[in-house]
Amino acid sequence: MMSGEYNVQELEELAEMIGEETLADTLDSYSCPLNPEVEDFLRHKARHSSKIGASVTYLVSGEDGALLGYFTLLLKAFQVEASRLTSANRHLIARFAELDTVHGLYNAAVYLIAQIGKNFTEGIDSQISGDVLLQLAFKILRRAQGLVGGKLVLVERECNRPKLLNFYKDNHFTSWNTRHSEHDGVDYDQMICNLGRKGLQVAGTENDRTKSEE
Repeated sequence: MMSGEYNVQELEELAEMIGEETLADTLDSYSCPLNPEVEDFLRHKARHSSKIGASVTYLVSGEDGALLGYFTLLLKAFQVEASRLTSANRHLIARFAELDTVHGLYNAAVYLIAQIGKNFTEGIDSQISGDVLLQLAFKILRRAQGLVGGKLVLVERECNRPKLLNFYKDNHFTSWNTRHSEHDGVDYDQMICNLGRKGLQVAGTENDRTKSEE
């Protein structure tokens, strides 16, 4: 799929087009020293996850065919304690989630941007911004939304990476919940936005949503 000057290609479709050997070389060309987990996922886990239907990974390339970055999307069950939400947030999420009155939890299915990152090999990262990469992911999600509905988009930011907080806030995400992962011992800031049909809206307070529409 062409999107302006960028080509967005689903991983398994690309494998069929260019062959396994060329694809392996392409994935090996990806480097993300700022987040080794993002690099490791693309190089060693993305293919398996795509093949079993757990997620879908998209590669973004430029006009010269160089790999500029990638993102991985999937559906995820999302839970948040009702008591942790403001009245405005409860009103918003109630439209997309079911309330478990016994445990006081809102349960919803959300679109998760599980992985996203630019390619930092030999200065390639200068050819695309993080904002553009995220907007390309949103474009795919809007296609899914048109087919099956849904509005909430989730990202999980490592709490020890504060620079990402402003990046996601600038792209209409707001913090809802903190999750601790026993697997990797990391605290994650769960941030959500509302994928509106006429643009992104912050899934936060009434004031936040007003600002996003101005």
